[in-house]
Parts: sequence; C-alpha cells; structure tokens
Amino acid sequence: MARASESHAHSAIPAESGWYVEAMEGLVGVVQELSHARSLDKITEITRHAARQLTGADGATFVLRDGDQCFYADEDAISPLWKGRRFPMDICISGWVMLNAEPAVIDDIYVDPRIPADAYRPTFVKSLAMVPIRRGAPIGAIGTYWAVKRMPTPEEVSILQALADTTSVAIENVTLFDELQRNVKALEESNYELSRFAWVASHDLQEPLRTIHTQLELLQAKNLGPLDEAAHNRLRLVKDGTSRLRHLIQSLLVHARAERMEATGPVDMAEIAKGIVTDLGTQIEETGAEIVIGDLPTVIGDPVLLGRVLQNLISNAIKFQAPGSRPSVKIDSKRSGDEWVISVTDNGIGIEPEFQEKIFGHFQRLHSQEKYPGAGLGLAVSKKALARHGGRLWVDSTPNRSSTFYFSLPTAPHGVEG
Repeated sequence: MARASESHAHSAIPAESGWYVEAMEGLVGVVQELSHARSLDKITEITRHAARQLTGADGATFVLRDGDQCFYADEDAISPLWKGRRFPMDICISGWVMLNAEPAVIDDIYVDPRIPADAYRPTFVKSLAMVPIRRGAPIGAIGTYWAVKRMPTPEEVSILQALADTTSVAIENVTLFDELQRNVKALEESNYELSRFAWVASHDLQEPLRTIHTQLELLQAKNLGPLDEAAHNRLRLVKDGTSRLRHLIQSLLVHARAERMEATGPVDMAEIAKGIVTDLGTQIEETGAEIVIGDLPTVIGDPVLLGRVLQNLISNAIKFQAPGSRPSVKIDSKRSGDEWVISVTDNGIGIEPEFQEKIFGHFQRLHSQEKYPGAGLGLAVSKKALARHGGRLWVDSTPNRSSTFYFSLPTAPHGVEG
C-alpha cells in the first residue's frame, strides 16, 4: 500500500480516492490485529508498520510518555531515526502533541519553531504528521515522516489518528489483561496454599481420630458391666460421629489433591472401573447391585484422580436407591469430536431438575445423613479433578427413575501442569 513520496509531494488526496478506501480497509485489518495483542511490544510492532503503510510514509515512530520525557520506543523507517532515545517533553514535537492533545502537521520541519532542528539534521525527514495516543490524556504519540517536503492531507491525518485511537484501546486492554493475569496468579498461589493447608491439616487429623475410633471399639468389646440403653446409644453416636469425621477428612484430602495433577500417563479406564468394582465388593454384595462395564477408553491423566471420579459416581449410583430396590449400574463411553464422554447410568431415585446444578457444589446434600450418609464433597471433588484434566461433569436425570452422570476427557493430553 506504500506510495513513493516523490510522486505525491504537495498533493492533496480526496477522501473518495482509491487510496482512502484501501487505507480504510487496511485499518480494519490492523484493528483486528491489535485486538489480539497481549503485550506492549506486540502493539508497538503492529502500530509502527501500520502507520507507515497506511499513510505511505517513509518512516514512522511509536512514542510513549515517560514522566516528563518522550521515549521513542520503536520505529519503521528507510533509515534510523531516534529508536531507544528520550527527549524532554518541552523540546520535541511528540511532547508538544501530548501536552496539547492535538495533532501536529508540518510540511517543512526547518521552518516550524516547535521542531528541534539539530535532532532532525542527521535524518531524512523533511515533513511530518504526529498524532496523540489517547486524546483525552495522551500517553504517547504516533509520528509519520516523509523524505520530501509535502503537506500531509487531512485524510492521512484522519487515518493516522484512527490508528492512534485504536492503539490507545489496545494498550488499555493489555494493561487490564496484565492486571488480570497477576490477579489470577495471586489467586492460584492463594488456592495452592489453602489446598496445602487442607492437606496437612487433614493428614495430621487422621491419626488422633483413628486412635479415638480404635479405643471406642475396644471399649465396646470389653465387659464394662451393665450399661443402660442410653449409654449404648451414646457410644454408638460417638462411634458413628468419628466414622463420619474420618470420611470427611479423607474427602478433604482428596479435594486438596485435586488441586494438582501429580503422576500423569496413560490411564485404562476399563481397568480402573474393574478395580473399583472389586473395592466396592461389600457394598455390591449387600445391595445385590448389578454392574455392567462397557467399552471404556484409555486416556492421559492422573490415575488416582480419575479413579476417584469413577469411584464417586459408581458408589453414588449404588447408594442413591429407593428402599428395597436392586441397583443396576452401567458404565459406558462414546467419542464426541476431540473428547471422550464416559457415562455412569443407574436406576436410582433420580434428581429433581432444580437440584441438578446444586449437587456439584461443596457440601451440598439433598438428603439427611441418616438416610444417605456422606460428606457432600464427592461430586465437587470429581468436578475439580476433571477440570484439571480439561474435562467437564454433568448429569441428566429423571426423578424416581434414573440418573446418568457424564464426564468428558480430551482425546489428546490436556496442557495442565500440576
């Protein structure tokens, strides 16, 4: 799009010309590029090229305000200008543009008193146009330069100012993006420390709780003489309470571990499911549950976390049944685009529509502890563990009939670090 300066010296370019239309089309492309920029360096790179190309200039500079100085951060020119140098705001034209918040258009730099002629003599510059970045309170300026004397047209200045306005928005977006990144990092560090505290606290609580539980069992086994029914009930309540507390602590340990993926590698979900069915043998035998394992994929992930997800879903499918019913559970999978979707379907009590999102929250329970025991953390832990793998967890349920819990996992390794 660049035009030879000599052929346009002292010329005017009407807005309806082909150049203006082409320049506007080019500006649209530049706006799209700037909208994706995530660093100031990228913005300066895009802008310095665009300023020269859009106006057909022989050179362009990207200037930033640095206190009471003008910093010539970058340039694109036929020969060197002032890249990397700083000048006082009150002696250079970019400073004048920023202090006055208006463009400067100069056809002969050596007759304009605002120009420090000695700084320009070693350069090719004869004419220039300079516009502020952010017109309300300028934070910089964009300059374009020609090697011949010419009066930059209003259309060229208009295009240049539109570029500067877009650049201002891009800089503000980068500033917000950087701030957001810092906040996210701080939040991640805070979550990690909180997770580590939960891990250590839960781990350290297990031993004294195990001692209490063991002593209660010994106490019940000894002949303490006649105990009335109230005393027996108190012992039973204490023992049940310690069991629930131990289960809660174990859930907190898993929840803390779900913050980090530790040992990742190929995970055969079919083998994981078979191992879980074996581990749940007592629960399956007591309820008469029928467990059917379909074709399950091998994925890349943390086997402990993925095992916990599947165990939570299978155990819930067996547990949440109407009294006297025989659980029927099917685990299956299908490929959907670039992810596997694994399902756990039961014939249980189902979930009312208004609760189908709530159940994935922490400590969310829909039933009493006596009716369906648990800590209310299983699904929350599962959701977090899957998120670490780049997956999702959701449910489709019909009350009093069945529920199908689905979770997705990428077919290719997910780029999450522990």
